[in-house]
Amino acid sequence: MPDIDRLAAKSALREAMARDAYARGEVRIADPDLAGQTWLVASHRGLFAIAADAGAGASVKTIVYGWFFGLCRHHDALYLFENCGHRDRTVPMGRIVRFDLAGDRLSTPEVIVTGLHTNCHQIAVVDGLLCVLDTANQAILRFTLEGRAVDVQRPFAAAPPHDTSGAYLHINAIAAVGDRTAIMLHNGKAIPEKTSELAWLDRDWRVIARQPLPGHSCHDIVADERGMLWHCDSMAGDIIAADGTRAHVTDTLMTRGLAITRDAIIVGMSSFGPRHLRSKLHGGVVILDRALEPRTTMILGGSPTDIIAL
Repeated sequence: MPDIDRLAAKSALREAMARDAYARGEVRIADPDLAGQTWLVASHRGLFAIAADAGAGASVKTIVYGWFFGLCRHHDALYLFENCGHRDRTVPMGRIVRFDLAGDRLSTPEVIVTGLHTNCHQIAVVDGLLCVLDTANQAILRFTLEGRAVDVQRPFAAAPPHDTSGAYLHINAIAAVGDRTAIMLHNGKAIPEKTSELAWLDRDWRVIARQPLPGHSCHDIVADERGMLWHCDSMAGDIIAADGTRAHVTDTLMTRGLAITRDAIIVGMSSFGPRHLRSKLHGGVVILDRALEPRTTMILGGSPTDIIAL
């Protein structure tokens, strides 16, 4: 069988298994043991656990099967957005899965929200509610931590994903920053080309400012221990900070997925291609020390979408 046919067959099998898991309400855990693990990496090909700091001896394993984007830890609970429809954007087969972090193990997996658009992106807990970025509909879906729907916030005007006027923002990251909420406006569909922006929202979800960023098709809003915000300047293969600091990570891949500890920074690297091929694309992570020097590079079986530190 030619390679392209083999890849297509594997992709179709993964999609069929995801749809079956959605229909059954099942969560496909591969390995719940998190002992010694340092980072969790969501990807189109599963949730990976990485045991590494800024030194040698790194290892990676798959802990949950699925196509994941948003990844959020809140106290001893882990929340994941899973796309069970894969490339099909016409079926509402997105869902939120919740795990308990019991010691060094994932436990009590539970599907708490179903029926979401399959192109949702990052999730975060803001004001005690789970906030899900419904990227296609330019909205923020809010749920209790148990999964009960609360409301839908629409701070941005609706625009179809194929719009190129700049009205379609492709919101992809969200973070609580003090008494405000920051949302990343990717802006990658705009013609002529437009840099990404941070939208700053007040406690009533009203946009109070739009801050241009020095990058294109950016992802991630991550604060370090000083409160400095960092982002991935995805098209440049860089990470950037609010004080102007910039580190180049990759010449050939897109940076997406970012997490920071006192000792290390981990950055996801993703192949970029047509949407219908993305489930087949691979990627990796680079672990930098806090001087922004690369220490470890790891290849993963899927393109990273979101990263957290354990």
